[in-house]
Amino acid sequence: MSKSLLDELRPLFYPESVAIVGVSTSADGAGNRFLQTLKKFGYRGRIYLVHPTATEIEGLKAYPSVRDIPEKVDLVNISAPAPYVPQIIADCVAKGVPAVEIFTAGFREVSEDGRKLELEIKKIAGGNIRIVGPNCFGVYSPGGGLTLLPGANYPKENGNVGIISQSGGWVTDFIWGADAFNMKFSQVVSYGNGVDLNEVSLLEYFAEDPNTTVVAAYLEGINDGDRFRKTVSSLRGIKPVIIWKGGLSETGKRAVNSHTGSLAGNRSVWNAFFKQSGAVQVSSFEELLDTTAIFNYLTPGNYRNLAFMGGGGGIGVAASDMCEGFSFKIPQSTAEIMGEVSELIPPQGTSIKNPFDTGSPRVPAEVLERLMQIVAGWTEIDALIIHRLFFYGLRELMGEHLAEEDARVAAVIKAKQRIDKPLLVVLEELAYGSDKIDIERDRRNVRDALLNAGIYVTPNVYRALRALYNYSEYWKGAGMKRKVS
Repeated sequence: MSKSLLDELRPLFYPESVAIVGVSTSADGAGNRFLQTLKKFGYRGRIYLVHPTATEIEGLKAYPSVRDIPEKVDLVNISAPAPYVPQIIADCVAKGVPAVEIFTAGFREVSEDGRKLELEIKKIAGGNIRIVGPNCFGVYSPGGGLTLLPGANYPKENGNVGIISQSGGWVTDFIWGADAFNMKFSQVVSYGNGVDLNEVSLLEYFAEDPNTTVVAAYLEGINDGDRFRKTVSSLRGIKPVIIWKGGLSETGKRAVNSHTGSLAGNRSVWNAFFKQSGAVQVSSFEELLDTTAIFNYLTPGNYRNLAFMGGGGGIGVAASDMCEGFSFKIPQSTAEIMGEVSELIPPQGTSIKNPFDTGSPRVPAEVLERLMQIVAGWTEIDALIIHRLFFYGLRELMGEHLAEEDARVAAVIKAKQRIDKPLLVVLEELAYGSDKIDIERDRRNVRDALLNAGIYVTPNVYRALRALYNYSEYWKGAGMKRKVS
């Protein structure tokens, strides 16, 4: 690279001016929707509109082409029909525009003619413009005031997670889903067909970016597999890279080709890639979300021996079965631990072994705090998972939200500050009926309080274990056998 990608891509992520090509005088075009989204999101730079005949649209001056804009333009957003895109790119080159995002679809994902259009775009750009797309949702950059087409209400705070995705739909779901983990982003890029900027160059950008400490990706194909593998490998133990690879089944491969026109590759090649590179492999949207989030909450380590604490025996049985599937161990309590625990919970209807059954989710706050400290202090375990120790349906059942529930939340937070092992909390989503919205509101209030205290929270045990397994395997592969203090 002749110069830093941070400098080269700055106009893409932090543009001082944006031109929108594809606005309509009827206010219903994709360009109009992007304009409205950008303004609502709060972009503070200059906005220019391009239309072949109109002189003003939605209160802003319009120009016949990008070339006719008198001031400097950092970024051009294109949503005009595919056949017009090559000429628009030529205008951008003539204007000296450094970055373009092409929302427009209708390229290699649909036909050979579309593929030829992409090649023409690339030839016209000649390496003078960095292009995101075509067939994409573009860039969401909280620090740059830039957002995706459906992202008017996305968080405006900067974060540490970088996202690379060929799918615009999964990107939007991920951004909304991240709210359940209090997760924020450095940059998010939906790059679609990747005629220029793709998974390799974007990962190289995140490798340089000091604001990005975790990278998550949804990929359908790879342009330069060896270069990508080397970049991922160079980040091993430094910046975790979590990848959901789409199109590993035969049916998925066909879907990939019709979605972004990519070559998906076969499963054995990708298995070798993950083994060699140290990237974290996930296989679903939820797993990508959970695993990315857990890297923001735990200290590096390989956590294998777990303790479970919950308000019911059945949940401990189920957790034990699930742990075996992930090669986790649940050590049996020592006589010393059982003795200490037995002083805090009654002998009837409980269990002082691991998993620990408190008998009821309504454990007094001071007892819960002490129990957590005792179990977390046990040298045989690496991490503690608590489950069904909050009763966030009290308003629904008893007409009010009792102070004891707030006290339990405070007790967990206080215990977290005094233990030196990872704490994971399971808060189930049980309010499925529309008439149970108060229960869900209570659950989210509990969740948010715990997240703000730096505690990892998931909606079920399986998701907690799967994320913890991925996290532990990553650090095991990075040469870390136990927790780093």
